[in-house]
Amino acid sequence: MDTSLQKHPFQLALQDMSRTLLAVRAGDWIVILVLLWAFCFRLGDGKLWGRPDPNQYKWYEAPQKTGDLKVKPKQTRNIGERLQQVGYDIAILWGSQSGVSEAFAERLARQWQSRFALKTLVADLDDYDASSLSKFPAGKLCVFLCSTYGEGDPPDNAVSFCAALEKMRKSGTRVDGLRYLALGMGNKNYKYYNQVIVDLDRTLTELGGLRIGPLGRADESQGMTEEDFIEWQENLLQDLGQSIQLNERPITYEPTLNVLDVCVDEESLWMGEPSEAALLNMTKKVAYNSKNPYPAPIAASRTLSPHPDRVCVHMEVSIADAPALRYQTGDHLAVWPINPEYEVDRLLRVLGLDAPNKRRQPIMIDHSKDVTSRPNLPSPTTREALLKYYLEICALASRDLLVLMSLYAPTEAAKAKLLRLGTDKTAFRTEVAWRYASIGRVMEMVAPDQVWSQVPFSLLIESFNRIQPRYYSISSSPLVQPRQPTITMAVNNRPILSQDHTKNEEDGFLGLATNFLLAHDRKMAVKETTQEDQNVVPWSQSQSYGSVPSYDLDGPRNKLSGGRIYMHIRKSTFKLPLNPAIPIIMVAAGTGIAPFRGFVQERARLAELGKSIGKMLLFFGCRDDGHDYLYKNEWEERRAKLGGDSFVMVPCFSRLRGQKKMYVQDGLAEHRQLVLDMIDNGAAFYICGAATMAREVRARLNQVVAESRQQSVEEADAWVSAKMGKAGLYHEDVWG
Repeated sequence: MDTSLQKHPFQLALQDMSRTLLAVRAGDWIVILVLLWAFCFRLGDGKLWGRPDPNQYKWYEAPQKTGDLKVKPKQTRNIGERLQQVGYDIAILWGSQSGVSEAFAERLARQWQSRFALKTLVADLDDYDASSLSKFPAGKLCVFLCSTYGEGDPPDNAVSFCAALEKMRKSGTRVDGLRYLALGMGNKNYKYYNQVIVDLDRTLTELGGLRIGPLGRADESQGMTEEDFIEWQENLLQDLGQSIQLNERPITYEPTLNVLDVCVDEESLWMGEPSEAALLNMTKKVAYNSKNPYPAPIAASRTLSPHPDRVCVHMEVSIADAPALRYQTGDHLAVWPINPEYEVDRLLRVLGLDAPNKRRQPIMIDHSKDVTSRPNLPSPTTREALLKYYLEICALASRDLLVLMSLYAPTEAAKAKLLRLGTDKTAFRTEVAWRYASIGRVMEMVAPDQVWSQVPFSLLIESFNRIQPRYYSISSSPLVQPRQPTITMAVNNRPILSQDHTKNEEDGFLGLATNFLLAHDRKMAVKETTQEDQNVVPWSQSQSYGSVPSYDLDGPRNKLSGGRIYMHIRKSTFKLPLNPAIPIIMVAAGTGIAPFRGFVQERARLAELGKSIGKMLLFFGCRDDGHDYLYKNEWEERRAKLGGDSFVMVPCFSRLRGQKKMYVQDGLAEHRQLVLDMIDNGAAFYICGAATMAREVRARLNQVVAESRQQSVEEADAWVSAKMGKAGLYHEDVWG
């Protein structure tokens, strides 16, 4: 028998199966294929080729990365009820746009704790209902610290609270028995100086509340917020002592948190990432916003005004890979800066933490000491990461921090110096504030070559504000550059002259974000000249004050390498009229020109598309035509392309040799008839720049209107507010 013809049982089974399949009718095959397609469609979540579930990673995520997985009980929104829960007698509620009021609220709580052993609840106004004030417990105290933003508006986190309080006023809801203190943060250069705290105080008083002590109004216009805060606090102590028991004790420091050295995986450490999504490399799975900024590549950068006294830079960032990130003309671009290397190294050095194993030691921030605290810093992290990416270590040292630091001074002489600087207003102003000295700089000044090894790191964490993003008006239009918004910024370097009128590179104010961006600009310039091996000159090694500090431009874990910055878009109400045929009057000085570049760019593009555009009149204040006449060539090109008198540019030079000084308000007065004609034709009026300039422009506008209408200046001001303000035709975007 031929064994080659014998078949294995498995082969016989396959042969039988193939005969069976061949016997299946064509119709049956169709049914089978349809069922198979439906099965794949279901697995694909509605698509034949399914996209991965953006939240699928949560099934595989380690618990230490997601935090406490337990569902937390919902916290009460009744402020009095919350006080009773934690057993405290004082609530400090803050409303803040930039973090200033929040920082002072925290400071007030620490000072009352150290001086009087008073336990306080520090809370965001947005976390509680204003209506709960009507049931505020007798014997307890409420403190309000709130800033005024824009044109007399409350900060974002206080909008709901203030609106609810206004409803209570209209309905007559009483707050009898409520005892409160109030301090506002504002700027006298603004028309509605501290309007929010004034309105809050008036409403609470009208509804039966009792204010203790004076109504505080801190003024930032002269850099007096710190002193106004201290003066307000000292003035109210006598009145406060009649309401609650104050037993002053020697100054002590009682931490509300612990800083613990830990051993954790490096991948779970926050090394400077601004969001959890950035830490987990999942930024594309969530929206880019103030909670999760976008690591945008810098597409282009150039110097507009290279004069060492005032360097201006034009910078463009790309959002091409973030399709959901969009902007409109007039919006703001938020830049997330970091601290310069010299300041980080200085502080680590004076603290005795500059060794690599100390600066990079993983730490955990434990808030269990204070059940009311709101952790606002990431953990686990490192001391170096906190000082470089998260804390405002370059800020002016505060007087109360100097007093607390004296407890840990390395020598008796240093302790005495710190106490003098912290308690003597004049000494602080001339030796610290005048130099804009950071705490690291002060520590070096009072104890050169000494190590402050006894300073608790928790004291620094509690004393420094968290770094906030800086906002810049976008200077482009999405009609022209939809995926590449631009900003225009002046590098903020204010040197301090010594008595012999020389510049001391250790003294003065360096803008945190503008110098950070300038470092990027210089690095790009180096690359463009093919000198990639050159580094930006460290500020501490520079020969002139204007040199650029050194920054870790590659960011945490090199996530910003290749010239990237963390940014997000903030919406603004500083907008062009919806109807492009409405004429516009624009007034700017310096980098206040930024949004108007976008305005003119947009209208020029609309004109190219055949749209009818209204007349544009732009007053621009600068020193001279060769120093800081920003975008000079662009304005001339726009005017030539638009033709006729569609776009009128009025440069106002304040330091042009051989000519009388002219400021923007003078230019407005000189062209008063054109301005009045445009207003009569329904023009929208815009001002952008320093608050002092805006105030002068508004005053001159009122004067021009008063003369034309034969009214008093007060009547003209009311007319402008009624005619233009209420109609949405008067806008300001100002600062300082």
